Amino acid sequence: MNLQSINSNKWARRVAWTAAGVVLLWGICWLAVPPILKSQAQKIASEQLGRKVTIGAVDFKPWTLELTVTDLAVATADGAGQQLHVQRLYIDGELQSILRLAPVVDAVTVDAPSLKLTRLSEGHYDIDDILARLSQPSGKPPGKPLHFALYNLALDGGSVDFTDKSVGKTHQLRDLTLSVPFLSNLDSKRGVVVQPRLAFTLNGSRFDSAAEGTPFAQTHKLDATIKLAGFDLAPYLGYIPASLPVRLQTGVIDTDLRVAFEQTSTTSVKLRGTVQASHVKLTDAKTRDLLSFDALKLTLADVQPLAQRANISSIELTGPNVAVRRDAAGRFNVDLAATPAAASTAPVATERGAKGEDTTGAAATKEAQTNAWKIQVDKVAVRGGTVAWTDETTAPHAQLALRELVFDAAAIALPFAKPLQFSGSAVLASVTGSPTASAAAAPASPSPQAASLSFGGAATDRMVSVAANLKALPLSLAAPYLASFIEPGLNGQLTAQLNADWKAPAAGAQATGLLLGVKQLTLENLALTDGKAVSQPRAPNPRNAALPSIKQIEVADARIDLDKQTVSVGKLALTDPHASVERGADKRWMFERWLKKPAASGAPRGSASKRPVAPARTWQIAINDVAIEGGAVSYRDAAMPRPVAFEVSKLTIQLKDFALDSQKPSPLTASARIGAGRTEPGRLDYHGDLGLNPLSAQGQVQAVRLPLHALEPYFGDALNIRLLRADTSFKGQVHYLESKAGPVVKVTGDSALEDFRANSVLPPGVAAVAATSPATAGAVPKATTMAAAGSLQPVSEPLLQWKALSVRGLDLTMKPGTATRVNVRQTALSDFYARVIINPNGRINLQDLVKSSAQPVAAAAPASGAAPIKPAPAVSPAPAAGGALAPIVNIGPISLVNGKVLFSDHFIKPNYSADLTELTGKLSAFSSVAPASAPTMADLELRGKAEGTASLEITGKLNPLAKPLALDITGKVRDLELPPLSPYAIKYAGHGIERGKMSLDVNYVVLPNGQLTAKNNLVLNQLSFGDEVKGAPTSLPVKLAVALLADRNGVINLDLPISGSLNDPQFSLGPIIFKAIINIIVKAVTAPFSLLANAFGGGGDELSTVAFAPGSAVLTPDARQSLDKVAKALAERPALKMTVVGTASLDAEMEGYRRERLNAMVRAEKRRETTIGASAVPAPAAAASAAAGAAAPATTVGDAEYPALLKQVYKHADLPKPRNLIGMAKDLPQAEMESLLMANIPVTEDAMRQLALARGEAVKEYLALRQVPAQQLFLGAPKAAADQPATESKPGAKWSPHADLNLATR
Repeated sequence: MNLQSINSNKWARRVAWTAAGVVLLWGICWLAVPPILKSQAQKIASEQLGRKVTIGAVDFKPWTLELTVTDLAVATADGAGQQLHVQRLYIDGELQSILRLAPVVDAVTVDAPSLKLTRLSEGHYDIDDILARLSQPSGKPPGKPLHFALYNLALDGGSVDFTDKSVGKTHQLRDLTLSVPFLSNLDSKRGVVVQPRLAFTLNGSRFDSAAEGTPFAQTHKLDATIKLAGFDLAPYLGYIPASLPVRLQTGVIDTDLRVAFEQTSTTSVKLRGTVQASHVKLTDAKTRDLLSFDALKLTLADVQPLAQRANISSIELTGPNVAVRRDAAGRFNVDLAATPAAASTAPVATERGAKGEDTTGAAATKEAQTNAWKIQVDKVAVRGGTVAWTDETTAPHAQLALRELVFDAAAIALPFAKPLQFSGSAVLASVTGSPTASAAAAPASPSPQAASLSFGGAATDRMVSVAANLKALPLSLAAPYLASFIEPGLNGQLTAQLNADWKAPAAGAQATGLLLGVKQLTLENLALTDGKAVSQPRAPNPRNAALPSIKQIEVADARIDLDKQTVSVGKLALTDPHASVERGADKRWMFERWLKKPAASGAPRGSASKRPVAPARTWQIAINDVAIEGGAVSYRDAAMPRPVAFEVSKLTIQLKDFALDSQKPSPLTASARIGAGRTEPGRLDYHGDLGLNPLSAQGQVQAVRLPLHALEPYFGDALNIRLLRADTSFKGQVHYLESKAGPVVKVTGDSALEDFRANSVLPPGVAAVAATSPATAGAVPKATTMAAAGSLQPVSEPLLQWKALSVRGLDLTMKPGTATRVNVRQTALSDFYARVIINPNGRINLQDLVKSSAQPVAAAAPASGAAPIKPAPAVSPAPAAGGALAPIVNIGPISLVNGKVLFSDHFIKPNYSADLTELTGKLSAFSSVAPASAPTMADLELRGKAEGTASLEITGKLNPLAKPLALDITGKVRDLELPPLSPYAIKYAGHGIERGKMSLDVNYVVLPNGQLTAKNNLVLNQLSFGDEVKGAPTSLPVKLAVALLADRNGVINLDLPISGSLNDPQFSLGPIIFKAIINIIVKAVTAPFSLLANAFGGGGDELSTVAFAPGSAVLTPDARQSLDKVAKALAERPALKMTVVGTASLDAEMEGYRRERLNAMVRAEKRRETTIGASAVPAPAAAASAAAGAAAPATTVGDAEYPALLKQVYKHADLPKPRNLIGMAKDLPQAEMESLLMANIPVTEDAMRQLALARGEAVKEYLALRQVPAQQLFLGAPKAAADQPATESKPGAKWSPHADLNLATR
């Protein structure tokens, strides 16, 4: 076809013109569109964005509808930089757009877009101005959705730089690739499958995804694949809110997920694939470690979030490290609710609840059950886990770690259709190092001692059953917690097989539903230590056990029900328990020193709740079998004045069927060795029953030589003795029952107290005086003297000893409301020793065995040789305290073998000592209950020796238990040498004993009314006293007493009868006997003739004087009778010398002397008249002659002849006489003549001395006539009454004429 043909053809012309027009249009568009589009695009975009928008070049190909824009840039707000830059934008349009009236694009390509975005502050960006312009409403009503069809959408080489000034971070997104092959909402294209892809690298982490779906179809079906490899979370940590209680430090996310979305009648979203978080590390608000793990991988089989279904193939956790910490205030780092962030959200929750949200328990539970997720996990595995525990409330801080944690669980289905099964294992050990360091981050420093733990079980939401095996758990792990309470450390190992069962209690029930079980638990080498590790048990010797230790504790078949509060144990066994029970001088027990004082609490005391607290239920504990083997206890109490120390070894206990609340007694078998000091330990065995409700014990007890003396310091303060040794033994039955009325005790068997040794204790002051006194220097041992003089410690010496005290057939019964009964079948005491001392205060040491606040001093009652003491009124015995009944005591025969008593008297100076040896005897049975009115008397026989030579014998009847006391005792001592008694003689008489023996017969009778009658017959043979001892307290004429008392054979026989009442508190037998003996010696001085009178028929002190008539020297018949007794006594005691002293008194005898002279003149007148051839003699001469011959044999004058003789005497007397009228002497009456004659008789002192001399001569001549040797008679110088000492006359007594008789030995 040529041009002409075209011109001729109309349609050809039309086509040509059309083609030319199109070409022209293309040309115009090709030339005009780019500059116009560039200009208008820059202008409109700048106006819309408020930023300068520039385009580098625009290329448009109208023939292919291809538009290319290069170097598109949006400037920053300040215009200094580019906010957005697109290197190339390519759009390939389709002519279908004209036909479909909707954009149909064959390709859209964006090359190398670059965006720079800056976050200025919270919620503010550098594009806020652009967003504000774009968000302004246009004011036009919305139109219909735009239909479009886009093909081959692609974005390549994109990058984004996001600068966050609020956190100081810049995020870089590189290699951004986005491809969408097709995207259309045209009706004809909605079913076309779309396969988009997105990939980029964000901060070095690669992200890639792919999808396939029909997003605009009716079902919106989509299947996508999301892969995220090594996505590091570190750059985004600053965007985590600071209010969160935890901080994410590191983390890497890896995903390979497939997402399936489809919307039919219901929307369905399904996830499957794997999600893994690696190298995750969480810290608390203080950036301290909280949680970290190497990897957490979830393999999703089928997860439907909208359907609330999840099927997880596996959950694998590798290398988890959990750090649990409790700070000094007691707050836990895992308690996120207690953090400030959590606390700040609490008001929000409270406010929501206040607005009426339906949060009631029933509704919430029902809704939760309806909307509950259904989760199924096929497998859970934890490998290489570590749980670190740090407790800052302890000092030092506790650091424990659960390492090598392995946990496996399978068949987990929620809600539970069947129990899940789980198992695991771990290693528990302590962690050394700083408590602030991460235990998980320092695995290289565990304790060398670690425990292994394995467990397994099943669980649901309503029950848990778990069994665990724990092996070699070191108890030292608890040291930080124990350090807050006790000083010593704790060592040992725990191995156990445990189980626990929990069942959810019913709604509203106050129960835990928890049951704990112990199949086997073993504690080995358990010991409190001083901080050093102990890997082996302590030595059996309890002396080395300063701190308690147990080789092994074994518990088997134990079960604990927390709800019922019951504990049942099949077996509890302790092997080789060692303990040292000590109390120091500060009276603090060892456990008080172990315990630490709790820190003072700052909380006020009143801050505690004052609500009443319900009383706690009592736990019921039952143990089927309790066993203790090889136990040892060392006991020491230094708080006493003398330490208490004893040791218990080889302790063995077997207890069966024991329960705290059981009323049935439990069989008990126990044995032990108990020792004190270096002696052989004793043995204690018990076989019987033990009950707690009520407290009771009944069984066979065998005790062999238990060291009772070890406990002496506890009761020794109440005694004045020190118990050095006492081994007690018992074999028999014991029954004890605690009742409401009081204890019931029944003891039957045989007992013994062996190797008894007790010393007396002298107070320091008394010991020092006794030791340093010259009088006692020879009686106190040298060692005792040095101890007393060198310190103020009490001084002791042996007091009581015996080899064995055996009590057989003991039967003791004590029951409330009845009298205590004590029966003893037989008692034997062998090889005994007693030290009897009269102390310087006069008391016997055995009286003061028990200390008392007031020591009564016994006052000696007055003694008399014959007269009984008037008994004091009887004192009724005080009733028993509280009205208790008097005990009933029946004692069988008592035998004494080979005894010794050492007697010392420190009351006298120098001291005296005597020994009683070979004491052997017996006492028959007696009782405190009298069968009739009179008590049962026991026969007593006791024989021995005194001072090794004298025989001793005591026989009689007595009852020591009788109330009141009753006895009839006879004692005999033969041939006791007296020189050892010299100290008594020196003290009381001032003379020592040089020679002599004594025999004694005594008899004491005490009646039930307390009346004592004592007969003491004392025979002294050849008693001889030495010279007077200078410095003695007193000096008595003992030689005179001996001369008075001893017969011709040198034997003195004294009877000392004594009587009195034992009810008189002032009555004391010993002082009375001594007082009676002293009275005899004193009487030798004051009344020697009384002794003679007692020996020879009585007469008393009147034998010491010879009475005369006033003015007369003639012996009266009574005087001659008394002188006959004196003569007989002098004849029996040739050693006595007598001096006769005549006495006279001028004042007292003046009238008597004149009367006697007048009588003498009358007798002389009679002799004159009767004398043949006698010459008359003047009257004065006759009177003188009569006075001179007064001692001549008396001439008697009768009453009838007396007047005539008197008249003759008056007639011859030369004296003034009354006369009559003629001067002749008058005849006077007899009385007047006597008065005139006596008035003219002179009386002078010389006459009185002559009278006294005449009296002495009369007595001496009479005794000589009675065959008294002249060498025993002496005439003393006469004494007038004025010459006699006042002491010779009794005070207030009238003087009478007499002659004194004085006795002496020389």
